[in-house]
Amino acid sequence: MKKLLVALTVLLSGCTVVDAYLMTKYDPNEYQIITGIRAEAGHAKTQCDSALTSRYNATKISYDTQTFVLYSEHIPRNDNLLAAAKALDNIAQGLADQYKQEKVSPAFCKIKFETIETSADKLQKVIGGRPR
Repeated sequence: MKKLLVALTVLLSGCTVVDAYLMTKYDPNEYQIITGIRAEAGHAKTQCDSALTSRYNATKISYDTQTFVLYSEHIPRNDNLLAAAKALDNIAQGLADQYKQEKVSPAFCKIKFETIETSADKLQKVIGGRPR
């Protein structure tokens, strides 16, 4: 029984070492980009009463989320974060497209920028938690 327990412990800890090796390492550039997106969304949601400023903010944040996707897409073993980055980009692109088509209400604007800010916060935690 003890031999089985030791064997299981060695096998499981071996998997942990392999998983840690295969995990994407901390990238300060990724962290900087997502921090900028989060800060920008937090600031933009306070400016939703101005349609012109909101349109500019929506366009700017859509460029930044696209930059985040483009930066993250060729990092090896980064598929999960890339999928999350693309989802964040879809939200931002949707907001920018909405501003191109019609006038957007301040309430809708605030909800979208809060969604972007919350998503960026979660991504920031994931990136910040990677091994250094």
